[in-house]
Amino acid sequence: MNSKLLDKLGEWNPQLYRELKGKLKTRNLLITVAISLIIQLILLVFAYEQYSFYSQYSWEVVFRPLNWLLPFLLIICGVYQLCQDLAQEERRGTLNFIRLSPQSSQNILIGKILGVPALLYLGIALTVPLHLFSALATGMSLLWLLGIYTLWGAGCCLFYSAALFYTLLWNSQGDSKSIAGLGGLLAFFVSPSYISVIDFSFHWYQSSSPLKNWQWFFLPLGSEAFLAYAWIIITLSVATYWIWQAVNRRFRNPNATLLSKKHSYWLVACFQIWLLGFAVAEINSALSDAHLFAGVFFIFFLNPIWFLVLIAALTPHRQALLDWTRYRRYSSSSNRKSFWHRPLMQDLIWGEKSPVLVAVGINLLITAVIWIPWVLWIPEALLQQDNLTTLKAFFSVLLTMNLILLYGAINQLVLFLKTSKPELWATGVI
Repeated sequence: MNSKLLDKLGEWNPQLYRELKGKLKTRNLLITVAISLIIQLILLVFAYEQYSFYSQYSWEVVFRPLNWLLPFLLIICGVYQLCQDLAQEERRGTLNFIRLSPQSSQNILIGKILGVPALLYLGIALTVPLHLFSALATGMSLLWLLGIYTLWGAGCCLFYSAALFYTLLWNSQGDSKSIAGLGGLLAFFVSPSYISVIDFSFHWYQSSSPLKNWQWFFLPLGSEAFLAYAWIIITLSVATYWIWQAVNRRFRNPNATLLSKKHSYWLVACFQIWLLGFAVAEINSALSDAHLFAGVFFIFFLNPIWFLVLIAALTPHRQALLDWTRYRRYSSSSNRKSFWHRPLMQDLIWGEKSPVLVAVGINLLITAVIWIPWVLWIPEALLQQDNLTTLKAFFSVLLTMNLILLYGAINQLVLFLKTSKPELWATGVI
């Protein structure tokens, strides 16, 4: 399909032009339009039958299914198509050719996200007017609808970035159909939770919901819809940003670590502060059992799992570690700079091919700085209900962090062993 619009898109993003040129064929366009119109016709016929039976036309019958169907198709089908396309490109060898192009990796990946599901976007866009009209007819405000569409878009950005990350991470483990099928299946199980939150949010804020007491730090998210909307958008945007960092690194260099050590420090700080918000009570209020449970769950259950994933994301391949040790062995050791400014220490803190133990220790220190004040803030009476004291809770946090550091050391030692698949051994041992 040649047009001036596509030519302009080609100048802005050659990868997007390549995807659209392959997708926007007359036959594909006609099929997409036909499917969209058939779905809308079925819903309208069903609504008319309801009118014939109840003697009143209810747009709720049209709006409710579309409010689930549109984001569900966007996420499931979009994730499947992106996984399949990227895996096929890798199998054919064209992905390496694309990597050698003068385009930036970000430009290429944006072209993929915008171009691969182009027909899906068209089908959804044709259905949006009916969804919009039926929603307004049921009494929903236009501002609320715009919020729903924004949340759909933010959710798609997160899921699509995760789909690219998943495909680049596991592309060597199977064929394109199995990778795409598993990616679509994961999206199928995860996306309904997100869609249901959006779908029922209107009713939650119109009625007396248990979520009225939902707070993050001191923000009353459960009672203020705008604050909850802004919080969700910011949370999704930050999560997408960090996934996007890993996708960019993996796309440019398949052998690179998923995160740089510098990024890991910022990521850990962001994540721990985000978790802390759920465990903090209102100003001039004491911590409740719910806050205590949330904090204990985050510190002693979620954080160990989080750090195991972080260790895997920061650990370089065995060959990179061996090359680093050889380089350090033959480098000069007569540097008289201060301890923190020595090349070895700088490399352990910031270097991407050095062992991860120092970086894990710094990330644990960041976590301790964030959580230990909260532990010391817990009322003694609340701790005594579980036969605990502030001192015991404090040392429990330190013990958990030492255990995580020990896991990191074991992971590093196993990677130095002469085995056929040291990464699998490291995962199994931990």
